[in-house]
Amino acid sequence: MKFKINRQILLANLSKVSKAVNNKTPFLALTGILFNLTSEYLELIGSDNDLCIRCIINKEVNGDQVIEIEEVGSTVINEKIICEIVRKVESDMIEIDVMDNLAKIRSDKSIFSVNTIPAIDYPSIDFSLIGDSFSIDALELKNVFDQTLFASSDKEARPILTGLNVKCANNTLEFVATDTYRLSKKIIELSTSNEFNVTIPKSSLDELNKIIELGTMVQVYITEKKVIFDLEDCVVISRLISGTYPDTSRLIPNAFDQTLTLSTKDLLGAVDRASILLTERNNVVKLNMKDDEVFVSAKSMEVGYVVEKLNDYYYEGNPLMISFSARFLVEAVRALNSEEITLHFTGDMKPIILKSKTNPNLIELILPVRTYN
Repeated sequence: MKFKINRQILLANLSKVSKAVNNKTPFLALTGILFNLTSEYLELIGSDNDLCIRCIINKEVNGDQVIEIEEVGSTVINEKIICEIVRKVESDMIEIDVMDNLAKIRSDKSIFSVNTIPAIDYPSIDFSLIGDSFSIDALELKNVFDQTLFASSDKEARPILTGLNVKCANNTLEFVATDTYRLSKKIIELSTSNEFNVTIPKSSLDELNKIIELGTMVQVYITEKKVIFDLEDCVVISRLISGTYPDTSRLIPNAFDQTLTLSTKDLLGAVDRASILLTERNNVVKLNMKDDEVFVSAKSMEVGYVVEKLNDYYYEGNPLMISFSARFLVEAVRALNSEEITLHFTGDMKPIILKSKTNPNLIELILPVRTYN
């Protein structure tokens, strides 16, 4: 295998496929990136078995030749080494010449000789685009990830909660993430009808979120054991988490006893200032609400006490005092990405529901915290 390629284009694609590589795996081939050179394109594949990413670099891009192909072939090169070489050499073009499990990588000033792994040792991966499918705008998909993934669990005790549940019924697509202390739910209407219910690992979607390019459409395929994201010149495959996702619909009340509407900036500012006295382990903030006054307060036995009065708000309902995690509230409010939000309550130990007019199809839920002072 021998070819020359535009360094920046190679680097951009290596950066994508490398997100699926786990350098700590005991399988030597999976510590590398598979290079498969044909007469028309260069195929790059990275995988850790749970997540697989394939990028295609065509010989010509927008009428410009980016690859000069001398001899086709395949090999596997260590991910960390090839990425560092391509990132740091000073050259517009790079030549890669592979012979007898040795890759010579040449730039204008440098020559690297790097041991390779036979391509036959790399596991075979099926990138066929099959299964139930739907199309979604890249920006909308990124927004879904930003608005929901933070609420998923990082505890492996319940693996099903470490993912994002994606459920489709007819034309309605529902995304739900929860760690049992909070929940995020986003609903999108599709132009096509479908039916499936799967859970995708958060770790896979975090990496996918980094490589989605705006201004494109993403085609999503759902099969029994995997989900496939077609990003035009890049395909991402993730395993699905087995098991049944808990029914979260009953957690969201249909009616509320109290509502508080106020500026996002005012609420975040008050909570941020109250958090000055708090620690990571004790980050509980209290909200005291009446018709004529609303206070945010926090107390630390070691440090002291803070209280702040909110001025601009609209409150409806009986007086209520409720405590909650400051971090959970801040993350939920930021996910709504709105200048004004409304908090809905049904009691001091019932879930708090956060909504906004700018994102009517997004619901954020946090559970209150029981306090004794």
